[in-house]
Amino acid sequence: MTTTAANSGSGVPVLEARELSKRYGRKTALDNVSFSIPGESFVALLGPAGAGKTTTLRLLAGLERESGGDVLMDGSSVAGLEPKERDIAMIFDNLALYPHKTGFQNMAGPLLERRLPREEIKERVDAVAEKLRIAHILGRLPKTMSGGERQRIALGRALVRSPRVFLLDEPLSSLDAPLRFKLRSELKRLQREEKHTFLMATPDFSEALAVADTVLLLRAGKIVQESSPEDLYACPVDCEAALFVGSPQISLLRAVVREERIHCAGMSSPLPASLESAAQRLRQSGEDGFLLGVRPERVRPLLSPSSAPDGKAPDASSSSVGEVVDIESQGLRSIVTVCRDKEQIGMFCSAAQRAEIRIGQSLAFTLEDWEGLPAFDRITRKNIVRQGAGQG
Repeated sequence: MTTTAANSGSGVPVLEARELSKRYGRKTALDNVSFSIPGESFVALLGPAGAGKTTTLRLLAGLERESGGDVLMDGSSVAGLEPKERDIAMIFDNLALYPHKTGFQNMAGPLLERRLPREEIKERVDAVAEKLRIAHILGRLPKTMSGGERQRIALGRALVRSPRVFLLDEPLSSLDAPLRFKLRSELKRLQREEKHTFLMATPDFSEALAVADTVLLLRAGKIVQESSPEDLYACPVDCEAALFVGSPQISLLRAVVREERIHCAGMSSPLPASLESAAQRLRQSGEDGFLLGVRPERVRPLLSPSSAPDGKAPDASSSSVGEVVDIESQGLRSIVTVCRDKEQIGMFCSAAQRAEIRIGQSLAFTLEDWEGLPAFDRITRKNIVRQGAGQG
């Protein structure tokens, strides 16, 4: 399978992997992976630990040799070329700054290796430092810098080279949450304003969805889905992808279709248009049951008629009742989990609603919108809506 991260305009991707494989003895770390990265795009390589993200980046950068397949830049193979011969900069998660060199000296290293004039080196380092807002720390040693400042120095060292492609290997993983949030916004701003080409590996779905134009979901050495961030969240390829993306996790609930109505978790609704084709295929195969993916923002607790948008409680068929088994505060809102028929369903509630809810009590709830929900085959666990749309 070959995936295209975005439209490149010229039609020739800046970087391309073709059936790329890597084996370590009997272990296959990467299995016939193919994708292309157009210029001026921000692509995230998303996957859990051990999925093959770092291996992919190291093969693209030339730091390791592939067991099979090819790597192309601007349409030409770079297989066999040394890392310094590929116009690629790689930023590692461990930063790898020289502790005895100042910020300026760390950033200037790649330019000194090229033997560029000192005036040009200073001009380029100063220009990048200004963009990254680190001009005031260029004279300091890494041990005197904060984690965020060291991260910016490492990024600046790559930026001064002006390479065709930047490979970022979990560049924010060692930072605390507030700084990670701030720097990922700066990365996106920098990529957009300077029209760089970024491929970033990350295990954090929220990071990938926040910065990327396109997400490549990698699992066990294979790309299982290539999507926009919105499509990955709304229409995951299978149950495993659905559970991996989103916090709190999606609820996978048993559902059936009977007499043009969908029944799930004690609720029912007219069959939504998005599920009509999937329901027809299930009937043809003799099946009527599947798993319905329900994210917490689709579910609303019912504490009183006034909690409904129109001030009216929903009819009995569109609401259900479960036992509250968990409440997790998130400041102005909380995540409430109820259990019904051994299935757990998450939902958000306001601070005012939270004051009325106790663990162990019975809580009524309703599913506000059935349209566009993902549905999964109970056996294969594949998204049957996506398959029906030819996106399997």
